[in-house]
Amino acid sequence: MTGYFSLVLHTHMPYLRKNGAWPVGEDWLYQAMSETYLPLLGMLAQLDNEDISSCMGITMTPVLCEQLADRYIQDRFIEYLKVMAEHTASDIKDFEYFSDDKRKALGEAYFEDYRRKLLAFVAIDGDLLGALSSFEQSGLVETIASSATHAFLPGLTDWRSVRAQVLLGLESHRRRFGVNPAGFWMPECAYREGLEDLLESEGVRYVLIDPSALQGLPSTYPHYVGSSRVAAIARSERAHRNAWDEHTGYPADDLYKDSTKYYQGSGLHYWKVTGPNVSIENKEIYEPVPAQARAFDHARHFIKAIAEELRAAPASPGNGAGAGAKPVVLASYDTEFLGHGWKEGIYWLEIILRSLARSEGIRMTTPSRYLEQNPPSTSTTLGLTTWGTNKDDSTWINPETAWMWEALGETQKTLFGLEDFRRGSALENRALEQAAREVLLLETSDWPYMVAKNRAKDYSIERFCAHLERFREIAGMLEKGDIDKLESMLGEIEETDNIFAQLDLETIFGRGIPPEEGN
Repeated sequence: MTGYFSLVLHTHMPYLRKNGAWPVGEDWLYQAMSETYLPLLGMLAQLDNEDISSCMGITMTPVLCEQLADRYIQDRFIEYLKVMAEHTASDIKDFEYFSDDKRKALGEAYFEDYRRKLLAFVAIDGDLLGALSSFEQSGLVETIASSATHAFLPGLTDWRSVRAQVLLGLESHRRRFGVNPAGFWMPECAYREGLEDLLESEGVRYVLIDPSALQGLPSTYPHYVGSSRVAAIARSERAHRNAWDEHTGYPADDLYKDSTKYYQGSGLHYWKVTGPNVSIENKEIYEPVPAQARAFDHARHFIKAIAEELRAAPASPGNGAGAGAKPVVLASYDTEFLGHGWKEGIYWLEIILRSLARSEGIRMTTPSRYLEQNPPSTSTTLGLTTWGTNKDDSTWINPETAWMWEALGETQKTLFGLEDFRRGSALENRALEQAAREVLLLETSDWPYMVAKNRAKDYSIERFCAHLERFREIAGMLEKGDIDKLESMLGEIEETDNIFAQLDLETIFGRGIPPEEGN
């Protein structure tokens, strides 16, 4: 055996429930559920029936889990699938009128797809998390924890905020999946000094990092972080680039479905990429069979690249128990990239996993199982890097987002200044809990990212300002003692931002944790 391959999918969406619908809002979540989460679970069900094991690690951020477990979201998703089927039926009528047989066939495939997805979702009573948990129990996947609302942890000025994000994330994971997570996904692969000690105290055994954090150490082997026994496993830059690169990655191929051109009314995709810089008017109609054949070719190319990277890996560094360890190539992607972003992505992934399950030269594994057999033999100080554009924090912290970080810092300071209200009335405690929820939602890394990348920028600013205003309203009424007005407006805010209903203020405020600890 040459070495190991480990896949980690990072599943995350910001809090969208009752905060807008289309084009950015709840529909964004429903698209991911329809195009990625349900098809991925369907693929896992097939692999599980074939007794394949240890095929991937998968992160489920608590902020996403809160929404997927919400009956309101589940009911709305059922309506979404029905509406999309209706839109598809309308498309089919259009194509019949225009004698467009190619697009009519695609429309009929869409219609059948929505019908099957509706049946599958109802069959599991909308419990996507329960379905995933069953695959963990069978040994097919390993779930990985993350911070509460996917905060960019290096940007939080108060260590108490970092601690709250981490502890709430771990508590949520244990409650949702019934396991103590072995791994922790640092949002944006952004390391912050001191995290390893906090995670180790909670029983976490590994984190995933960008290879730049290793500062030249071999990225095909794990390394302990500092003096802790938390291992750092780096993702493969080559595997990432092969699939993800905007210009040369697999999804840019001419034969794949183009996700930028929409049919009027339904918003569905009927065209293929066609070629670089081809205008929308000149796109060709999508053809599923050649696209699937190309996905097979790309899966074969991907596996070949893994084998080459393993063969090129240096000998295991260091001494001790980990000496002589086999190398690992860890590929990591946003889960929504597959299916939602790259329409053929889940089919491509299925080919890879089936092929590697039968490979004699490459053993497929999860991060924790790899570490059981190949513990680190070296320790290192991680660089303060990310998987962002420049491998630093500039994707999130920059002149365009400076006002957001300034406002967030002031808000965190105000929240911790309200701690005395924990000893107040039941209403004051309820208000303090909601104030903490608004801060957690403000800390989401998506808002500065969307501003910096100019992706739904107006929506992200609107969301940030809305949570900021809700927090200020609650804090102001607490400080003024305006109890009657507080009670009348609190219910509406709680219904809109009802994340973490079981929020424990002890997790937010801690027990005498000094603000500078861990900094």
